[in-house]
Amino acid sequence: MCDRGVAWALLDRHAVSPLEVAMEYPGFFPSLTARTRRLSLYRLLANSFVPLLVIALSVLLLRWAVPDLLSVLIVIWSADAFLIVVLAIPWLLVSWAFTSGKIKCPLCDAPFAHGFHLWVPKACQNCGHDTAALKISATSHGRWRAP
Repeated sequence: MCDRGVAWALLDRHAVSPLEVAMEYPGFFPSLTARTRRLSLYRLLANSFVPLLVIALSVLLLRWAVPDLLSVLIVIWSADAFLIVVLAIPWLLVSWAFTSGKIKCPLCDAPFAHGFHLWVPKACQNCGHDTAALKISATSHGRWRAP
C-alpha cells in the first residue's frame, strides 16, 4: 500500500496525529517528514515577504523621524531591499502555487491553503495537519531524529 493509501486508511480509522501514523507504519514517517519539511520551507518563503516589507517601510519612516540615524538606517534598508529584490520572484511563484492549490498537504494530499493568504497558516485547512508538529533535529552523530 502506498504512503497516501496508508494515510487515508488511518484517517478513516480516526488517527489522532501524524505521530500515530508513524508509530503504526514505520515506512510512512520518512516520507511524511520530508514532505512536511519541504512544506515548511515553502511557508517560510511565502511568509517572509510581508515582514520584509514592513521593515523596509519602518526604516523609511524612521529616516524622516530621526535623521541622526541615517547612516545606520541606510545599511539596514539596503540589506532589506536586497532581500526583497532577491526573494520577489520566488515569493510570487510560491504564493501562486499556494493560491492555485499546487502545494498539497503531506497527509491528506488536498490543497494546503485555499485562496490567497498574505500569511500562510501552519495547519492544513482540510485535515488540520500541523507543519510544526514534526520538527526534525540533528544529533551529534549527524543523523536525524524525531523528538
